[in-house]
Amino acid sequence: MQYVISMTSRMVTIAACCVLLLCVLLFLLGFEIGARFVAPPAPLTAQSVAPTLAITPAPATAPEPPAGASSPSAGETDAAPASSTS
Repeated sequence: MQYVISMTSRMVTIAACCVLLLCVLLFLLGFEIGARFVAPPAPLTAQSVAPTLAITPAPATAPEPPAGASSPSAGETDAAPASSTS
């Protein structure tokens, strides 16, 4: 059995455009990779120079009030009598 493959001018144009686009993208990819190889190393920062096992002080926390003393939140009233409708 014999296969006949024919390419129209439209198919040739599409294939040529795809090959051209592939070449351009590969060129740009190579350009970016080359730029990364040539780039100078990142400058050292103070944080990267500091020792990695530095001891940091514990954060200061405010002392908690005793359990009996609670501060009212916004909208609450102190010792408001309960209303009775009986």
